[in-house]
Amino acid sequence: MLKFKKHNELSPHHRYQLEIIFLYTVCLFLFIPYYLFLEEFQLDKSSYQWYFFFPFMIFYAIYSLNTRNKITDEEKINPRKRHIIHWVLFGLIVIFMQLQPSDLSKLQSVDLSFFVFSLFLADSYWDFKKISLFK
Repeated sequence: MLKFKKHNELSPHHRYQLEIIFLYTVCLFLFIPYYLFLEEFQLDKSSYQWYFFFPFMIFYAIYSLNTRNKITDEEKINPRKRHIIHWVLFGLIVIFMQLQPSDLSKLQSVDLSFFVFSLFLADSYWDFKKISLFK
């Protein structure tokens, strides 16, 4: 039988990956009521979307960088492949949102937030600190 580890039993590297994914998921779920609020009061979505995403992206980046800096080189391990599946699913959600006939195409903030999410998830797979242009 499959036994899952608790969050505090995971290695710091895996915890970092899960926190990146979970925090981004929470952001998208919190954006839904905010979007409905904008629709209800007929506010301009193209400008008010940034009032939600700028503070969140700043918090997301600071929190993720803080968590990332706590991981020592000895604690870094090969990441799990399942997180790539999460990234692909989030990407498909963003693409499907853009293909909808409604006014969702103006939500460039979702695209920007997915880009930031992609950078952090990619960094959890390939350590960007070790990449050097000049060797």
